[in-house]
Amino acid sequence: MTIPNDLPKSIASSVYQFPRYYAIGYQWNTKAECDFVEACLETHRGRKGGRILDIGCGAGRHLLELAKRGYQASGFDVRQEMVTFVHEEAKKARLKIDVSVGDLREMRLTSTFDIAICFMDTFRYLLTNEQIIRHLKIVAEHLQPDGLYVTDFWVPRQWDQLANDMYQWEQTENGTTVKVFYVQHPDSVDPVHQTFEDELVFQVEEQGQTREIHGERVRTRLVLPQEFQALVTASGVFDVVGVFAEFDLLKPFQPEHLSWRMISVLKKRAS
Repeated sequence: MTIPNDLPKSIASSVYQFPRYYAIGYQWNTKAECDFVEACLETHRGRKGGRILDIGCGAGRHLLELAKRGYQASGFDVRQEMVTFVHEEAKKARLKIDVSVGDLREMRLTSTFDIAICFMDTFRYLLTNEQIIRHLKIVAEHLQPDGLYVTDFWVPRQWDQLANDMYQWEQTENGTTVKVFYVQHPDSVDPVHQTFEDELVFQVEEQGQTREIHGERVRTRLVLPQEFQALVTASGVFDVVGVFAEFDLLKPFQPEHLSWRMISVLKKRAS
């Protein structure tokens, strides 16, 4: 799989400066992911609904969908462009959503929630064990006693895919097609700290023109399944109540169901 480099227009800028394209490109699994959130609540808390926190909410697709379903939706993202876009979309849809600029590495929260979510690889911006454990403790502090935390991040399906993987998909809305490439850079691997650089690239087809938008190369952490379990245990605040290969409670994360995403459901321990 290769990314063409002969497109007529190329923008050497972050894909996050184009939240509308981001929203189009990432809309493909929103309903299934929100259905999964509700299934987790029913299974592990006995009821749907309540207050939800979206950590690294991006263009707000989960917030918007869950607010439509009656949830009290809050979220934050490190990019002001994304936050502004979510505000605008919520206003158009006449939905009440509380969204602000924030960083999962330095979370400052004032409310408590029934469930928190951190999807599409955002969790891997936590680069050290200390950052991960501190993050888990802060999230737990702001959950109800039986609150849930659902994470979703990339894991390699084969050992030779370590920091050498690529995925591609495309979505179309109102005549605009966005092709998304998730690219890892093996030349950037730090084997001691288990980090490497990855990047998003958008190819946008709109009004008869095609252009390519490159994101920054960003350093992220490789977190393997058994390692994540150990870090959750070390935090002392959560139990892992399920790990899944897809957003489906019937597909546990086992060799026969492996995918490039590992979805973990954590439940706050009783104090």
